[in-house]
Formats: sequence, structure tokens, C-alpha cells
Amino acid sequence: MTQNISKLFTSIWFLFGLIVLLVNDFVLKELYGNWLTGKLSDFAGIFIFSLFWVALFPKYKNKIFTLIALLFIYWKSPFSQNLIDSWNNLGLLEVYRTVDYSDTMALIMLPFAYYIYDYKEKLLTINLSPYIPFSFCIFAFLATSLPKSNTYFDDNTAVYHIKHNSRDSFMDELYSIDLDITSSKYNDTKYDDEHTEIKNLNDSIGNLVIMVRDFNESNQTVEITLESWDYKNKPDQMFNKKELENQRAYVKSIFEQKVISKLKK
Repeated sequence: MTQNISKLFTSIWFLFGLIVLLVNDFVLKELYGNWLTGKLSDFAGIFIFSLFWVALFPKYKNKIFTLIALLFIYWKSPFSQNLIDSWNNLGLLEVYRTVDYSDTMALIMLPFAYYIYDYKEKLLTINLSPYIPFSFCIFAFLATSLPKSNTYFDDNTAVYHIKHNSRDSFMDELYSIDLDITSSKYNDTKYDDEHTEIKNLNDSIGNLVIMVRDFNESNQTVEITLESWDYKNKPDQMFNKKELENQRAYVKSIFEQKVISKLKK
């Protein structure tokens, strides 16, 4: 690596940002999994991601910072879903993201990263091989966008009975909420969208499968059943009974906040 790259990758600021990103994604999100850990990932990620690429291609500094800002806005919008689906259909490394325009607040880190890069020669550094933070950067970037383990509700399924005109009208309203929703036919049911998936519900829940049925047409009640979910923390690890119970409770609470609370009363 060149001296400029080595200077930046071993600087106190770069290493601090990388440590924050890794600790947040692999420790804090597992322990808390709330909006703060989600935003912290975006702020630290934007800072490290921009410095990483401008260190490798310094001649394109301004273009890199501009492109990162535009791509991040696109990535966090629903417009990127077709691109994500097309990539995931290739059967290679599946990726995900959460649609949340408030995450674009993290772009305020770009001017700070720009300033850090311009003053890289004056930065305090640590006697460390630059290949070490370089490798951890690649790992962090991939881990942030890869889906994690899948878990099921099993015998603790949550069922909600919602007052609504009909199942079809409920589905129309569900689609109108600011959620990333896809539906598919399930067990030859009469509804093509009975198997409904709410994707990227938040920074901990990647995908939630729900079943929606007419429960009692005379009372205008719709039945919603939580079926299974992708939990982004603890990839490829087994969960003990207590952890599963805590996860179920957390998924239910997020579903109520993100979906139930937004439905018409």
C-alpha cells in the first residue's frame, strides 16, 4: 500500500470509526437492537466507507464523495428494491437494507470525512499494518448487507384480530403503509397474497412473514398471524429457549409499533 493509504488506514480517527462500526453491528445491536444502534451503523459506516474508497482512489475524491451521497439516498429508498431483488435472484450473496429516509442524516459525516482526508498527514497514527484495518473494512461492509439467521415463532405464534371492512381492504391499507411488502401464493389458497412478507422491518428484523385471513366477515374482523422472521443478529448461531422468547417478544412489539399502530382504528 502507498504511504498515504497506510497513513489514513492506521490513523486514530479511521480506526476509531471502524471499531465503532464493528462493535455496534456485532455487540450493541445484539444486546439492544434499537433505533440508536441502527443510526450509529449508518454514521460510522458512511464515515469509514467514504474514507476507504477515497484512500484507494484519491484522484477521484470529489466524485467519490458525491457518488456515495447519491447512492446512499438511492439505497435507502424503495426505488432500489428492484435492483436488490435482481441481485438476490442471481443466487449469489443475498443482500438487504432498511427503507428509512431518516438514515440519510448520516450523510453529515461526509464533510467530516472529507476534512479528515485532507489533513491525513497530520493525523495521529498507530504502529499497525494497514492490511489489518483494510481486511476488517471488507468484512464490515459485507456483513452489514448480508442477511442473517432465520427463526420461527413455532408454538408462540402471535394472532391479532383487527377490525376492518374485509381482508381485501385490509391488504390495500397494508400496502399503503410505508413498508416494504411482497406477497405470494401459499398452499393454493384463493388469495394470491395470503403469504405476505414485510421486508426490512427494522435494523434487527430483516423479514417478517404474516398470514392474513377473513376472521369473521359479519363482525368485519381480519385475522393476522405472525409466522416467521429473519433476525439479523447472531448469524448462523443456535438460540436457546430464553433467547427465542426474548426475540419473539421483540418481534411482536416491533410489529405492533410499525404496523398495528398505523392501521385505521
